[in-house]
Amino acid sequence: MKRAFTLIELLVVIAIIAILAAILFPVFAQAKNAAKQTGNVSNLKQISLAGILYAADYDDNLPANGSTQLFNGRVISNGSWYWQFHFQPYIKSKIGNHSQQKQGVFVSPAAPNVKLQYLSESTSNRRVTFAESQGWDVAWGLTRTVDAENRPAFAYYATYAYNEHIADEAPSMTAWQEPASSFFILEATDSEIEGDELDELYSRTQTCTEGGWVGVGNGVAPRGGHNGGTTIAYLDGHVKWSKTTWGNPQNQCANHPTIAGTRWFTFPPSTQGGASVRVKGWAPQFD
Repeated sequence: MKRAFTLIELLVVIAIIAILAAILFPVFAQAKNAAKQTGNVSNLKQISLAGILYAADYDDNLPANGSTQLFNGRVISNGSWYWQFHFQPYIKSKIGNHSQQKQGVFVSPAAPNVKLQYLSESTSNRRVTFAESQGWDVAWGLTRTVDAENRPAFAYYATYAYNEHIADEAPSMTAWQEPASSFFILEATDSEIEGDELDELYSRTQTCTEGGWVGVGNGVAPRGGHNGGTTIAYLDGHVKWSKTTWGNPQNQCANHPTIAGTRWFTFPPSTQGGASVRVKGWAPQFD
């Protein structure tokens, strides 16, 4: 006669399965996160290499914000906005428009929240018009929409930010004295970043509401923590994850003791922003 399982035996088996699941699921989650981070590092390596190749083709210059650089015979500005479009031909991975999936080399698989970026146009900035003149709208299937302020715009997905001080200073690649410790591209919720915009890092885990600096626009927090750090591509081409550290670890929203209007980051360094910044990691020259 065939013997059936008793209720006790079934409960024991279920308990063993539950214990194994509790042990293995975090391991699987860690493996999944590690795989995403590997893809993230690969993306940044490709982007930084594309930037180096771009500079090689443009007399050692990277995209600038001033009118000091020619692109296809045209004087350009707003390089901190256009950098992805300039680098894309060296990557052959399309920039994802707002109707496509959030994928491609310009989107990190490790980003906890992927949001649209806007190439916006105003009376003083003809970004959409310039993009159309370069054929970027056709090349990447971009269609006109409007941004949060109802201005004409192109929308696309991206999770990486260009060091705005590179564009402000318009330096040649060889002008940087310490490329191995100078930020090039890093993970952020905007397409460009400088030292007083570090609220845009994914590593923030606290929401700050006072002062209007954090919690609005691209600085909405938290973004998932990202293990408390950010992945950074440096100007010499290497990529690494680094811990974000605050001057006050218990309060990520604390004001910097000497820099007005800036939260207290020690790494990446807090600055006031602007083209005159001379802080290691952000500026093209070090006094």
